[in-house]
Amino acid sequence: MSQTFLNRTESQIASSRSNAGSGEGSRFLQLFNWTRAFLVVGLLISHCSTAVILSAAPQQPVPKATEDAPKVSIPNLTKDATDLLVGDFNKNWQVFNSDPAAVPKVVWLIDSSTPETDRVLICSGEPKGFLFTTATFTDFELTLEWMYPKDANGNSGVLIHTQNEPRIWPTSIQVQLHQPKAGSIFPSGDATTDSTLDADLNLARPVAMWNECRIVSRAGNISVEVNGKKAGEISGAKPATGHIALQSEGSVVQFRKIRIRELKVEGKPVVSGAELSGVPTLLTKPLEISVLAQ
Repeated sequence: MSQTFLNRTESQIASSRSNAGSGEGSRFLQLFNWTRAFLVVGLLISHCSTAVILSAAPQQPVPKATEDAPKVSIPNLTKDATDLLVGDFNKNWQVFNSDPAAVPKVVWLIDSSTPETDRVLICSGEPKGFLFTTATFTDFELTLEWMYPKDANGNSGVLIHTQNEPRIWPTSIQVQLHQPKAGSIFPSGDATTDSTLDADLNLARPVAMWNECRIVSRAGNISVEVNGKKAGEISGAKPATGHIALQSEGSVVQFRKIRIRELKVEGKPVVSGAELSGVPTLLTKPLEISVLAQ
């Protein structure tokens, strides 16, 4: 705005020189020069003051890019934990398929492209059925990882305290691995509980990402964690002992790092699956799991 004023004033001076005498023009020019000098000094003072204020103002730190939340991992179990995917798989697991004609090794596969301690178990999801341990367990801590490669509505589950019933679904307590409701707990078949658990939505990670599950069974009380967050717990599970099973329930699903540690309950000794009596083994044909070529 000041520069416009100066330009306009110079134009007026030029006009005055052509229309007025030399004395009047000289006085007008002198007045203009003084006015311009004051304006220039004022502008300089204003810029200097602004610069001082800006330099004195505290500098705000440059925001850093938001870091990804740390991945929550299941703590390493103690040395007395057993990895259920290590060793003779066909000896440690059996299978029940709802379709008797189904070939077990087509439904359940072991990917051997990784070391034995990181074996990946792949379930095709069809037909419905379940893979179960030959041993039975009562009080234990079970951890595992699972993933649906593509299905955002993927469905499977962990059946604990599974009984001798080759049917869909056997008497057992189910820990839900259904993608939207992972962590829920409820009885299946003829099992009963004092309560059930409807877990919060979306505790599971998006598809194609591994999830962690931790299940603790102690004297009929069952608690579940999913990806480091407590889903909840139930009490009064009946039965409170049996096989551990994984469901084939219509979705391709992968499992790994299935580890179990048997727990001591106060006043009660640890009873291993080999020593447990009164829970008959499910009757089925040999598993014959196939191992994928590397």
